[in-house]
Amino acid sequence: MKIQNKKIQVHKFLFELFGRETTTFDLLSIVISSLSFAGLTLALKWKADISNFKLVILTILALDIAGGVVANFTTGTTNYYAESLRKRYLFVLFHLLQPSILIWIFPNELQTILGVTLFTLASSIIVLSIKKQYNQRIIAVLLSLLSIILSILLNYSDLLAQTIMQLFYLKLILAFSVNWTSSNIDET
Repeated sequence: MKIQNKKIQVHKFLFELFGRETTTFDLLSIVISSLSFAGLTLALKWKADISNFKLVILTILALDIAGGVVANFTTGTTNYYAESLRKRYLFVLFHLLQPSILIWIFPNELQTILGVTLFTLASSIIVLSIKKQYNQRIIAVLLSLLSIILSILLNYSDLLAQTIMQLFYLKLILAFSVNWTSSNIDET
C-alpha cells in the first residue's frame, strides 16, 4: 500500500508525539483516532453540567490520549523513545498531568482515577524495566488486563472518565512501555 510507505520528516517540536519521521498511514491513523474520540467526548458532554472551559480542556485531553494510543504503537514514536530509557521514564512520569486534569474535571472520580493512575504508572515502570522484549509484551498485556479488571472494580460513576482512563492505561502500559521495534525481538 503506497500510503503506508510515504515517509514524512517530523518537525523537531513534534518528535515526542510522532518521532523523527512517520508515515502518511501512521499520521492519518493518529488523526482519525484523535478526532473520533474528541467527537465522542463532545457528543457525550455537550449538554452536561460542565463549564465551556472544562469542556475545551477535556476535548484537548481526549485528542491527546486517543492519538497517543495509536502514536505509541507506531515505528516513528517507538524508535524515537527507544533511543533513551531516560526519555521513556520521563514520558511516563509526565503523564501524571493527564489524570490530574481529569480529577479537576471529574472531582467525584478522585479515588477511581487516582487508583488507576497509580496502577498504570507502576505497571509502565515495571514493563520498562524488563529487558527481554517478548517478556515485555506478555507482562504488558497481563497488566493491561488487570487494569481493565481494576477499572471495573473501582466503579466509575462517569462513563467518559472511565473510557479516558482505559485509553490512558492502554496508551502507557501496552502501547508506550513496550519496545515495539522489530529488531530486538527475542522469542524466549
